Amino acid sequence: MAGSRAASLGIGALLALIALLAPSARAGSGFEPSYVAGTRDAAGRFMGGTELRVLLADRGRLYAGIGYWMDRPGPEGPQGAAILALDAPGVAWQVEHIFDDRLPNGRPRDFAVSALAAVTFATDGGGALLSAPVSLLIASTWDHTGATRVFTRDDSGAWSATLLARDAPAPDFLPQIRAFATHRDRATGVDRVFAGNDPRGVFSGAYDATLPGRVRWSAAPELDIAQISTAGFSGLGGRLRVSGFAECNGALYAAVGQQIYERIDGAEPRWRLLYTNPRPGHSETGLRGLTAIADPAGAGQVLLAAIEGSAARILRIDPRAGTGTTELDLMSFLPARWQMATGYVIAAYNDMTRIPGPGGDRLLMGIEAFIPRSAAAAPGHAMVDVGYGRLEAGAWYLLRHPDGRYELRQVPDAAARVAVRTIAASPFAGDRALYFGGYDANKAPAHDTAWVVRGDAAAALGSAP
Repeated sequence: MAGSRAASLGIGALLALIALLAPSARAGSGFEPSYVAGTRDAAGRFMGGTELRVLLADRGRLYAGIGYWMDRPGPEGPQGAAILALDAPGVAWQVEHIFDDRLPNGRPRDFAVSALAAVTFATDGGGALLSAPVSLLIASTWDHTGATRVFTRDDSGAWSATLLARDAPAPDFLPQIRAFATHRDRATGVDRVFAGNDPRGVFSGAYDATLPGRVRWSAAPELDIAQISTAGFSGLGGRLRVSGFAECNGALYAAVGQQIYERIDGAEPRWRLLYTNPRPGHSETGLRGLTAIADPAGAGQVLLAAIEGSAARILRIDPRAGTGTTELDLMSFLPARWQMATGYVIAAYNDMTRIPGPGGDRLLMGIEAFIPRSAAAAPGHAMVDVGYGRLEAGAWYLLRHPDGRYELRQVPDAAARVAVRTIAASPFAGDRALYFGGYDANKAPAHDTAWVVRGDAAAALGSAP
């Protein structure tokens, strides 16, 4: 990146120049800015971020997980990871929680929210029904010390931290949780929460009212990913991510690198390998966005996953047969729609957002794509050079219809947003809208580039849901 003008200026500054050429919201488009980084809430607390990594709709509120990866701090100084909250459309965001632990040198210990989820327990760890269900907000962060902590917030608003694991950080790697899930064990009847930790594997926990965090986590992972070989999977560099979970036909599945594992429930649970991607290409993650959908060939459900990388596609996996079918080849779909060559592609950063409708569920998933430098940029497409590659800088997303058709859509006039990495349906009563958030720093310096845009459902989906 040393020879890149983008790297020397900072990608945030370059994108600010691009943004001058295209307004971020156009009157009558059905889309409007909801969150702009670099502001303060009503209490004066700073709200910034290079990346908005996750949106979560829960019980009438919308939450956002903020990260400062690759940040070049402004006058506000270095900031810790934060969770923001929105209580109604059209009002201002506010800080819900700042992870403000500091290292001895004053640097924030936690600098990005890596995962955020809402969990509800109806049983305790022994399977006994609670007098009333207990709901918690849970989060994890990128921690400079190499610790993996799970933070929980109960209905009183109090946050507690639980140490899950501690591993040595490396210059190009930090231990982290990328995904959470909940599942009721079909053999024991216990409600469990799961955390996908890199580099350890899948930890599970159950409700325990005696603990500060209300969750008793397993001391060791149920699925030890250190025992999984990465041989033959270009780009993983010997490291695996637990990128997502999905319940399908009552069973729990986890995506790990280029493979999918199924949990065999019971007092002594185990995980079995279900599927290995036979055409992985070059990928730094493998499978993303694991989701259950109705089986188009009959009763029950099948799994859907997005393959990141040079062989990007949307894959449908039958968990009964352990076989996969390509639903959409992104390496031909995107060039045909954009009229220019496409390189490395990321689809469904964290998950696929489900929008129920009378004809079945629609699925939304964000897109980021690198464009080969040898390829001419098609008219209407903004490009950003991040040093090691050139990005299509618009905010694009895929819409999957219930019949398996795909549309490529865009948050309009979003030339400098780089990537849609998270989408949430509005949790507000009577508000038929979707919230899009994102930005990916892609290893280049940035500042105050995180964003959220609200889109009317009709504008975002092309028709009323």
